[in-house]
Amino acid sequence: MPLPTRKPLYFIASSWKDLKALPGPVQDTFGTLLLDVQYGETPESAKPLKGFGGAGEKFTRGIATPKRDLDLVRRRYHSAERHHATLEQQEDRHA
Repeated sequence: MPLPTRKPLYFIASSWKDLKALPGPVQDTFGTLLLDVQYGETPESAKPLKGFGGAGEKFTRGIATPKRDLDLVRRRYHSAERHHATLEQQEDRHA
C-alpha cells in the first residue's frame, strides 16, 4: 500500500505569527494536529466551527464565539479560497 502524500500547509495573514505567540506545548499540539490533517486524517478533537449559517444551526446554550473572531476566520477563509483557486489555475496551465 502506498504511503499517503503530505499536502502543503499555507498560513494566511498573521496566522503563523499568532501560532508562534502561543505557549510551546500549545504550538506542539497544533503542529501535531496540522500534520495529521496534511496526511488526510481528521483529529478526534476536531469540531466544526459554528456560526457560519450552516443548516440546522440553532443554539440554546453554550459559549458563543465572539463576532470579531468569526469575522477574522471568515476573512482568512475567503483569503484561503482565493489562494487555492490561484494554485488550481497555475496547475491547469502547467498540465
